[in-house]
Amino acid sequence: MQTLRAQRPLVLASLLVVAGATWRLAPAARVQAQGPVVRHRMTRLTNTIYRADNPGTAGLNSTSWVFVNDDDVLVTDSEGSLDAARSLLAGIATITDKPVRYLVDTHFHIDHAYGNAALPSTVQIIGSDFTHRMLVSTEAREGVTFKNFGVDPYPARLDNIRKQLAAETDPGRKQALEQQLAQQTASYEFYRSDFPLKAPNLSVKEEMSIWSGAKEFRIMYLGRAHTAGDVVVYVPSEKVVANGDILFKATVGWQGDAFPNEHPDTIEALRKIDAELLLPGHGDPIQGRGEIDRVIGNMQNYLREEWRQVSAAKQAGLTPEDALAKADFTRFRDFYGNGATPSLAAVRRIYNIIDNKVIR
Repeated sequence: MQTLRAQRPLVLASLLVVAGATWRLAPAARVQAQGPVVRHRMTRLTNTIYRADNPGTAGLNSTSWVFVNDDDVLVTDSEGSLDAARSLLAGIATITDKPVRYLVDTHFHIDHAYGNAALPSTVQIIGSDFTHRMLVSTEAREGVTFKNFGVDPYPARLDNIRKQLAAETDPGRKQALEQQLAQQTASYEFYRSDFPLKAPNLSVKEEMSIWSGAKEFRIMYLGRAHTAGDVVVYVPSEKVVANGDILFKATVGWQGDAFPNEHPDTIEALRKIDAELLLPGHGDPIQGRGEIDRVIGNMQNYLREEWRQVSAAKQAGLTPEDALAKADFTRFRDFYGNGATPSLAAVRRIYNIIDNKVIR
């Protein structure tokens, strides 16, 4: 039998804790799983861990990680829409009939937690206090991240696809563009709608443990990084950490809600965890201590240099636009390619942190 155990008085069980919660495909999901439903692609990484990749449902989506235990399943992130969450569950059902008992929101962003409302009520959703607060506030529908990814880019994107479609004569490429247009239109319609949001019903302040039989899952808040409320999932017995968006193998990531001044210390705390495998919220795993140290070092150097350049520009009285034009990150291109140059949103974020105008 599973137990929920708090380490020290650091856990706030803010809402419902579901006793004996199980899920083996709700009736609607079971029908979908038997028909021509879209299912996540499930890639086996170890004997107990699978990578789940979205095959093309509506919305912006992350990489979810599925931990198959003796009696149940824990998964990270419900992704970017209700359809994406249903596809994730359908994908899991192709590899095991064990119940999905826990889902961990690594943070509140649109591509990680906006599928929560499609989960059966028997699934325990876990996240930080900050993630809970953001998902029940106006920030979820009006914040910089939602606007930047969920609404603002779609009209121009759809118009561009329509223009390509009108000019295309090759049947195969035309069909691919039609599929792309349908998917992007569905995403835009979803994010413009009054879609439901669901916050974690178990909140973590700093650290807590979930036990599945003899296996411990340590849910840990290491500090502000990609957002003010990122959590990681550490499995000591397997020396693996699902680390959300606080670290990637070859990109810096979106910084519209980040804390570049604190992020280096947070991933230093990640470095100190006894792990041999990191599972980011997007993209490929980071495997082996040497690779983990290299990736963390690259990110720390970048973030410190970003803060140094941008804060110096602000002190000199430059606008965010001028600060971005002056920025030089060419030495990081070997690690991050064209993504080495910060976005304007990242520069504005640093200005707002200095002016104490951010949500913490």
